[in-house]
Amino acid sequence: MSKTEPWTLLDCERGAFGTTGAPHRKGSSVGKLVDHPYKVFFPTIELQDEIARNLARWFNETGVGHMDFDGHEGCLGSGQGDYAIERFAKVFYDGLDHPVINGTSNSEPFYWHINTYCNWGEPWYGGFRESMQEYRLQNQALFERNFVPHMLGWYRLTATTSLPEMEWMLARAAGYNAGFAMSTTLAELRKNPDTPILLDSIREWETARRSGAFSRDQQARLKNPGLEFHLEPAGDRSWNLYPFHTAGPFRHERTVRQPGEPTAAAWTVVNPDEEQPLQFRVQVSGKSGLVTRLVFEVDRAATLEIPATVNAGESLVADGTGAVRLYDAKGRQTGRIDLKEPSPRIGRGSHSVAFDCAFSGDVPPVVEVTFKTKGTAERVTAIR
Repeated sequence: MSKTEPWTLLDCERGAFGTTGAPHRKGSSVGKLVDHPYKVFFPTIELQDEIARNLARWFNETGVGHMDFDGHEGCLGSGQGDYAIERFAKVFYDGLDHPVINGTSNSEPFYWHINTYCNWGEPWYGGFRESMQEYRLQNQALFERNFVPHMLGWYRLTATTSLPEMEWMLARAAGYNAGFAMSTTLAELRKNPDTPILLDSIREWETARRSGAFSRDQQARLKNPGLEFHLEPAGDRSWNLYPFHTAGPFRHERTVRQPGEPTAAAWTVVNPDEEQPLQFRVQVSGKSGLVTRLVFEVDRAATLEIPATVNAGESLVADGTGAVRLYDAKGRQTGRIDLKEPSPRIGRGSHSVAFDCAFSGDVPPVVEVTFKTKGTAERVTAIR
């Protein structure tokens, strides 16, 4: 639009978003249709009804039985407020000739009678733990109060998704007795070497959840996003549920020492479980800087060197399999390092762990390390 009078619309284009341009006589009145970042136009209430009826007719002709009112708030563009949101669902629903399961991104009082579930939470912003995590969990109380099935939202299985990430989400689903949706592609499934393990894990966790295998005490622990678990089939509709125990976080900062004076941090790490490979998470916190040349020394006997560069806000995870995974600030995996030597093993009891790294930056970051051990199995059995 011009910045001075006479006010003039500039660089106008007819046929926006794939529509067909139409001629207009000089002097014709024009108006601006409400649009949206998705590059669509919002209808009037009459056109909205026509869209809903067309949708219902298409569902009837094809037999499709699942619909998501994602972006349901677009009905507000008609100028009729919440009534338009409710009406769109009802006109669609009344035009169906067979049952259609339907979800939504918005909850409305009247639509509650039609709605099957609300599956809020999008996977595009980060990894399993970071993408709208608090929002997903807070919604569970809303579902509980309103007799709506528990759902955790959408997650994305990528070429780099690991088993600990997947089981972190599956444990929350088991704790809340919640469903979820999984987005992926055949290309990503083929690229991920752990795909068979991940799909098997989904099957086992979901079978156990739907069969009522977890006790109330276990469900309470499974809800806690700070706890991790692993599930393995044990035959005869039973499973072994392994809890993980953590030690830390332990903190390490750059300090000024005398020449030749050791700079490593010294920690005492207690393993309450059986002997197993060292597992840990390194979180690099701060607004700038980075760390390199990470070195762990266990009981002054075994050394683990990790040739990685970790920027402020990023993290590094070693799960005891001989691989180290790098994650960005949003929890998305950005790299993987296959270690030349296996992780040191730690037995039950106390261990001395020395840690050091090279800090860079005018304001170097702070490193926090959390150690993890796999606990004793708890047997769970299907009850239905």
